Amino acid sequence: MQNSIFEHMNTNYVCTWFCADEVGEESNFPQTGELSSSRKHQEIYWRCILSFYMTSKCFNTDEQHLFFTNVSNLPVVDGISVAAVLENLQVQVCHTDFKFKTPQGYYGSWQNQFYEFSIMEYISNETLFPENANFLILDSDCIFLKAADPLFQSANRNGGFLSYTLEYAPDHIINGITREEMRVIYGQLSGTDQPSLPDYHGGEFLLSSKKNIVRMFSQFSQLWPEMLRRNEEGKLKFNEEAHVLSYLYYRNGFSGGGANTFIKRIWTNPVFFRNVAEADKLLTIWHLPAEKTLGLASLYRYFARHQFDPRLISKNYPEVIAQKVGIPRLSVQSYLSYYSQTYQNALKKKVRKLVKSLNQS
Repeated sequence: MQNSIFEHMNTNYVCTWFCADEVGEESNFPQTGELSSSRKHQEIYWRCILSFYMTSKCFNTDEQHLFFTNVSNLPVVDGISVAAVLENLQVQVCHTDFKFKTPQGYYGSWQNQFYEFSIMEYISNETLFPENANFLILDSDCIFLKAADPLFQSANRNGGFLSYTLEYAPDHIINGITREEMRVIYGQLSGTDQPSLPDYHGGEFLLSSKKNIVRMFSQFSQLWPEMLRRNEEGKLKFNEEAHVLSYLYYRNGFSGGGANTFIKRIWTNPVFFRNVAEADKLLTIWHLPAEKTLGLASLYRYFARHQFDPRLISKNYPEVIAQKVGIPRLSVQSYLSYYSQTYQNALKKKVRKLVKSLNQS
């Protein structure tokens, strides 16, 4: 860790991350339609990462920027050096290994999401981070439309913590378990009945002080072997990082949902589900899971044409973003792109399943 990043008075950090899956340790990422260890899949994420920091640097000029990854040598994508762009944007790269890998068969999707706890361990152990430092950790398919300072101010008023909650029915399955089953697990872990349903906090957003992160990581260190034991015994368990984070927030008595006026998980694909609203233009952050290979890829190309230099971005930048990702309205061309890519990905999955079954027979 370089000391230069700590020479600034501002101790607010904007962060995202990337954890590369190794061959044989892949999990399912439906939005890319590619094997998670493949170069094609990973390049989709590298493009999102560069767009993430570009959108942040357009607004968050005082905040420090960190990038966490288990990749030792950052790649060249489309002839563009990821390392060079991050350096020019003054993003500090923090390398940390993925220490909390789930065993084979634990759960099928997004298993590298547990990398967030390697990030929490890194922050907890880094003595150069002051105790009052605040860390905004977002998924890389998020983009900024406004400055994040009001978010940090809100977190300071809320004990150094903000989360993003999503409303799901008690019996709605969220990555393998329901909120009712989460309540059961909470009761088993605490040894007491839980009278109310727990909140589900989205894993794409975490804003916390270092002090709170240290406490939560210490609790996670005790929880992790329990989750592995429950998996071996076939018991209910937390399948993804958001299940675990929701439990840690509950355990610490953190008041959730404070970020809901700042961020939204926006589903944009008209083929499956689209929850875009006119009011989304007022948000600070858009999380765009379905746009990795469409709108965010188009935004990446726009930034590449402007040499990834925030000074060269036009003043109508919010309108450019809205047009690229189809918020609040889709163009005819965007509709056609969605339908074309959706059915191409569906065909790829069918072919993979057929090949797999033929190889097993």
